[in-house]
Amino acid sequence: MVSMYSLMYGIGYTPWEGEADYGPLPDVLNARSPGRALDVGCGTGRHSVLMAERGWQVVGVDYVAKALSRARARAEQDGVTDRVRFVSADVARLDQALSGEVFDLVTDVGCLHGLPEVSRRAYTRWVTDHTAPGAEMVVAAAQPRQGPGPKGINEDGISALLGPGWETVNAAPAPAGTGKGPMRDAEFWWYRMRRTR
Repeated sequence: MVSMYSLMYGIGYTPWEGEADYGPLPDVLNARSPGRALDVGCGTGRHSVLMAERGWQVVGVDYVAKALSRARARAEQDGVTDRVRFVSADVARLDQALSGEVFDLVTDVGCLHGLPEVSRRAYTRWVTDHTAPGAEMVVAAAQPRQGPGPKGINEDGISALLGPGWETVNAAPAPAGTGKGPMRDAEFWWYRMRRTR
């Protein structure tokens, strides 16, 4: 699949890679016992490796081969290859790669907000089908916007996609300047969602 992200990784222009903000993820990891985590749109594996270092069994999913290669190298460098695996998959067709797997935590840092509506629905439906009550989802997303790149999504949009079985635990703006490159003027927010039933 050739996409904007494939091209950007191909030419080495990945402005989002320098971002150091983890939002509420450290708090979530501190509050929960390690379990099974899914990192959607994992890129080079920064969040996947953080979770693995905290004892979680992690699956990182992306479709950009160069990003996944770097993610595997990062996991090896940090000594967590026994706790994390990286899978090439389309997030709108996760059943093809992760059929039957169930997760306690899902992270999505900049994936959902760039998907077309039909892919958003398929992906979030899969997440609900593959989590149990008490599971959490951490999402970083640009607010709805015009211009190049992801079109964004807000709390109402995320809640509508996940459905009534989820609640918002916390929603807070990311630090100013989070957006880079074509997203430099975007307003980013972090969302912590919990499955209630």
